[in-house]
Amino acid sequence: MDYTAVPGRRPPAELDAAPGSPPAEPDAAPGSPPAPLPASRTRPRTIELPRPLPGPPPEAVHTLDAADERPLRRPLRIREELIRTVGPTDLDVEQIVLAVADPEEAWTADAGTSDHFRRGDAVVQVRRADNTVIGVFPLRYALAVRPPEYEPAADIAEDAAGPSARGGRGTRHPTSHRELMARMREAGFVIAPGSTHYRVSHPDHPGLFVPLASTPSDRRYTRHAVTQIRRVFGIDLRR
Repeated sequence: MDYTAVPGRRPPAELDAAPGSPPAEPDAAPGSPPAPLPASRTRPRTIELPRPLPGPPPEAVHTLDAADERPLRRPLRIREELIRTVGPTDLDVEQIVLAVADPEEAWTADAGTSDHFRRGDAVVQVRRADNTVIGVFPLRYALAVRPPEYEPAADIAEDAAGPSARGGRGTRHPTSHRELMARMREAGFVIAPGSTHYRVSHPDHPGLFVPLASTPSDRRYTRHAVTQIRRVFGIDLRR
């Protein structure tokens, strides 16, 4: 393609010349010594070394810097202006938190960018990147738009949590109800007893809570509890 033929474009020789300078000299005859380079082409150039990247801002959700030692804290965020609703939905904040903390069913969608938590006849959608509630839908609508092939999401955090909780060296989860309670108190949680469930809250995250059975019967109880706390408070009780 001949770009010099485009209207308004100058030939390359004219582009290299500075405005007002004489036209370029014709090519030298074969065998003649090359013309000396102009002074501007023989001056040494300064190369600027790359500067270190600035540190991430304090409000950053996460960073790709492997040297960043800050804990990845992502408590559940509920902001009404970010929540999309379809149809009649009258869930209050406590019902939204309860659906995420203790869902009856959960699945992932949008290529893993968000999770849906169903409790009763309502479904709450949470964006994974910043753990923000972005949707509250009736169950009928959520099931209608759910893809035929979906991935259950209730235990995704648990499956990626590390070694099993059967006890022994290297176990990262608490292995008993007593150890779970001790770790929660160590992390600053407030545990309020109830008739059938504890209500676990944290002074740094007002409005958030996790219900835990006061008489657990499931052998995976401690793993589920750790997953719930990570999902709602962004605090990891594993060691």
